[in-house]
Amino acid sequence: MWAIPPASSLDAWLYEAKPVPGCAGCADAMTRLDEAMKAGNATARFNASADVRSHPDHQAKAP
Repeated sequence: MWAIPPASSLDAWLYEAKPVPGCAGCADAMTRLDEAMKAGNATARFNASADVRSHPDHQAKAP
């Protein structure tokens, strides 16, 4: 389970996406995130953000 930083709002954390540079999976998710934001689709935005956060390349960097 991911820890939610106390200084951040839940909404900001749910939509946080920090892609790994050069990662095709993250690039795809970021494209979907951008499209979801433009469409105002909160569910698709959350799903794309979650895909970036849970991508295997991020697991090695998790504290």
